[in-house]
Amino acid sequence: MTLRLEPNKMVSSPEWVRLSFGADMVLGFSPGKFLKGALNTTINLLQYYPDGCKANCAYCGQAREVAQGPECKTLIRVEWPLRRLDEVLKRIKEREGNPEYGLQRICVGQLAHPRASPDAIEITRRIREYGIELQISELVTATYTFKHHMVEMRKAGADMIDVAIDAASKRVFDQLRGKAVRSIHSWDRYLKAIDEAVEVFGRKNAGIHLIIGLGETEKEAVDIMLYAHSRGAKISLFAFYPEDGTFMENKRPVPLSVFRRMQIARWLIENDLVNESSFKFDEEGRLVDVEVPSDLTLDELAPAFMTSGCPGCNRPYSNERPGGRLKNIPWYPNNKQVISAIKASKLEGLIKRFVN
Repeated sequence: MTLRLEPNKMVSSPEWVRLSFGADMVLGFSPGKFLKGALNTTINLLQYYPDGCKANCAYCGQAREVAQGPECKTLIRVEWPLRRLDEVLKRIKEREGNPEYGLQRICVGQLAHPRASPDAIEITRRIREYGIELQISELVTATYTFKHHMVEMRKAGADMIDVAIDAASKRVFDQLRGKAVRSIHSWDRYLKAIDEAVEVFGRKNAGIHLIIGLGETEKEAVDIMLYAHSRGAKISLFAFYPEDGTFMENKRPVPLSVFRRMQIARWLIENDLVNESSFKFDEEGRLVDVEVPSDLTLDELAPAFMTSGCPGCNRPYSNERPGGRLKNIPWYPNNKQVISAIKASKLEGLIKRFVN
């Protein structure tokens, strides 16, 4: 059932937003604690519209033909409760600066909707008007977000922006986000948006969201990471996990070994320790070896396995069920965890160097 404020006036962004379930817990709307004492350091907001998302991405619980309206069944596996923005901002302000919560960032996430960018700007403006000093990221859909919107987002108070390209190649993008699934997105528009974001926010203040496991080869994933880095964009890695009710609900989660290899590749690329020729692939496009600097240490490699993306965003348990093997580690890993991650990568060269 769609909520109403009064007759004929629908609940909608910017006055209402969804919260990730983790953020909902942090702000005291829902009960619960994070396993192993993890802190959820980012408040993830997501827009809400009575007519839902206009896109139809094959892996997403918000897809037009899956959700069939505004009700968000799940997104990255969890519920996103609907909350009034004013109450959300009040609770953020009450917790800001308290080490018990460790809040560092707010992420304003868009739906594919004609109002997405104007409302994201308005939400950002209201965050700053409330006196909240946390850093703010914009997570944008390039189909409805253009350079002039990005300029206004920055003026409103955002310090970072990510373009949610998700797919690693045009081949996969077109299959899962384009006309093949009756969706509205364009690979070329997303590539252009990366350059626009970097131009407006600056190098390394703009980035991409990339989901590993959608059907790309590892070479395709490495290629898009090399491309993004060459354009000045940072890289936020996510691990595919199937959502019930979506077109891809029966696809298996990305294997841990694949994700570990892509984490290593991302970290090496972003730290300018490799180039295209450093990566060796087999005939199926699987990464089998990577040349790394001879003086690279285990401690230096540790951050490769942490959650990547905007500073202050750790997204605990957004890629797997609590109690399972963590794909994105939401804290600084110890040596045992780093060695385990290297073993899981099945990259024999790194295993021989750091483990044996």
